[in-house]
Amino acid sequence: MNQTENHLRANPSKTQVCAFHLRNREAKRQLKVSWSGTSLEHCEHPVYLGVTLDRCLSFKTHTEKTKCKVSARNNIIRKLTGTTWGANPQTLKSTALALCYSAAEYACPVWERAAHAKKLDPALNASCRIITGYLKSTPTDRLYILAGIAPPEIRRNAASKKERQQQSTDQRHPLFGLVPAKAALNPGKVS
Repeated sequence: MNQTENHLRANPSKTQVCAFHLRNREAKRQLKVSWSGTSLEHCEHPVYLGVTLDRCLSFKTHTEKTKCKVSARNNIIRKLTGTTWGANPQTLKSTALALCYSAAEYACPVWERAAHAKKLDPALNASCRIITGYLKSTPTDRLYILAGIAPPEIRRNAASKKERQQQSTDQRHPLFGLVPAKAALNPGKVS
């Protein structure tokens, strides 16, 4: 099936290629792929639907970029707290949830279990400190109770559970009825 049968007009100059693997000795290897006579650009960290990917799907780059984005948005909220006028606490909370938490939790069911997911927590802790006005000496577990916001790990986990629930109950979902393959080998068992 070619692209004219599907009425697709792909643009090879805007298409990128990337290899996903765990072989460290081939980490810098660049793929040389051409399409319709045009060489496709090799990209180490492609962005797909707003999620930055890397060769071993560790999501390190994605979490670093997201942390910077949340920190920049924290500066906006900090301006809203102004010393002479300042927004009320409910407005600050709503703004933090809309600006910071929404950015930090975008597509989290995909990367929630990554080792680097917790790197976002300090930026979200800062958001919480800004909206509550509490100092750094306040323990983070108490901070979220005072702010009336669930901790980041719980929020990410809840979003993932919601997505899994939707996948298992909605017949229109692309993964509805999918039965995961069983592991071929059990490394803990010795025959």
